[in-house]
Amino acid sequence: MPSTNFATVRGRRPGARSNPHISRILIAGVLLFGGGGASWSQEKIGGAETVINSVQGSHPTGKQAPVAQGDSVFLNEAISSGADSKANLVLNDKSNVTIGPGSTIKLDDFVYSGPKQYGTVALSMTNGTLRFTTGDASKQAYTIWTPTAAIRVRGTSLRIKATSTETQVINEEGTAIVCIRKDDVSVKELRKSCNGREEDLAVGTGGKNRSCPCTELLLPSEEATVTASEIAVTQAPSYAISEPFIGAPRDVRLTAADLPTKKEPLAPLVPYVAPAEGFPWWLPVGALAVGAGSVAAIAAFSSSDHNNTPFFVSP
Repeated sequence: MPSTNFATVRGRRPGARSNPHISRILIAGVLLFGGGGASWSQEKIGGAETVINSVQGSHPTGKQAPVAQGDSVFLNEAISSGADSKANLVLNDKSNVTIGPGSTIKLDDFVYSGPKQYGTVALSMTNGTLRFTTGDASKQAYTIWTPTAAIRVRGTSLRIKATSTETQVINEEGTAIVCIRKDDVSVKELRKSCNGREEDLAVGTGGKNRSCPCTELLLPSEEATVTASEIAVTQAPSYAISEPFIGAPRDVRLTAADLPTKKEPLAPLVPYVAPAEGFPWWLPVGALAVGAGSVAAIAAFSSSDHNNTPFFVSP
């Protein structure tokens, strides 16, 4: 029997347009006799809320089909975006996943028992950019893997950029544990050698010689850069890794309400604003000079013994 076409079994949400050319007989045959894609259709873990341009889904067997707005997404599906394309996915636990242009992720694991319940939500990212916001499962449920990093996402929102040799992780809100990846060793196991010292990594220093392979991102705009041998923590410029945003990027510079007591804040970046072309810059400078001279003269007069100075009044 010919193998089942993946496009015939990709689930769509209510209201999404279906393909009128799909044969009802073919669908019935898939349900009756089974097929390579039928088991996949039973493992739907979310849906595509927004798709811009060209996005593809790939089954582990190699079958591929376009992902359109309203389509379901499946466990073990790899999703890739074109060079000028983006996609926003919402998983069944309400996790929000946005992939930027030229990116590939794989939905590795999804065990969800309900809000605040223990589960497992894991995805891997081989290249490109990603914005991830956790859903309503337990904070311990979420893990993201890249070629160089293992990331425990703890009730937070992150932006990530990955290549085969380096991963950048920017914290938007909440906290995250970022570790140097060692094969498929979990973040929990990697942290055992840290003894609670994840915060020892000073801003701007390398972690190559540290026994702890992890760091903790506690503040908005903190960025961890992870290679195969070291971690460095710096402050991310506003709107860094903006590729996976759909709509206006969010400014994640620090506010007083964001600061935990156990870590000093990073100085927020102040954007430079160039003066308007043709503006007479000498006007405010001259005004300041005149004002400063007047203040100095008044101060000198006040400090003198002016009570003994003759004072003449015209008749």
